[in-house]
Amino acid sequence: AADAAANDYFGYSVAIDGATIVIGAYGDDDGGSTSGSAYVYRTSDDGATYAQVTKLTASDAATWDYFGISVAIDGGTIVVGADDDDDGGTDSGSAYIFRTDDGGATYGQVAKLTASDAAAGGRFGSSVALDGGPIVLGARLDNVAGTNLGSAYVFRTTDGGATYGQVAKLTASDAAANDYFGRSVAISAGIIAIGAMG
Repeated sequence: AADAAANDYFGYSVAIDGATIVIGAYGDDDGGSTSGSAYVYRTSDDGATYAQVTKLTASDAATWDYFGISVAIDGGTIVVGADDDDDGGTDSGSAYIFRTDDGGATYGQVAKLTASDAAAGGRFGSSVALDGGPIVLGARLDNVAGTNLGSAYVFRTTDGGATYGQVAKLTASDAAANDYFGRSVAISAGIIAIGAMG
């Protein structure tokens, strides 16, 4: 990072699409202690070198949000998880969507996502994945139906990315305590894979 500092944890999460790389630094302190940030790099020489083009932070950054704990990119859209954000209760979690309309020179925040049933400790946004319209977000400590079962949420846009709505909540058919379902997520061509590390 151009402004690297101790305990930023730059590189905790990474994502790449074409010539653009996104790197999370959830320990960055720009908006308060461990409020977090993410950095965008681009190459213009087929990968021989990469230059930092912008640094992303949440519009409502606050202490201990962990913005950058997870990142995803697809085309001109970047999603950044902040699984310690407190909008729906302590550590309920959230995710932010950024878009570029100038080829990646600048990115603007267009949305903030939270779970429809957000609850304290859920850690929504601890993992994120993006493929065109759909976004998948893991909530590895979701306790709505039991202790640390975990879940994942699917959001979609129908207006080209101006707004996003939750369309599904995914849980395991054999969910059990401390499964941490949603610790990792991936999506491609309408198929979603979800890790349950416990």
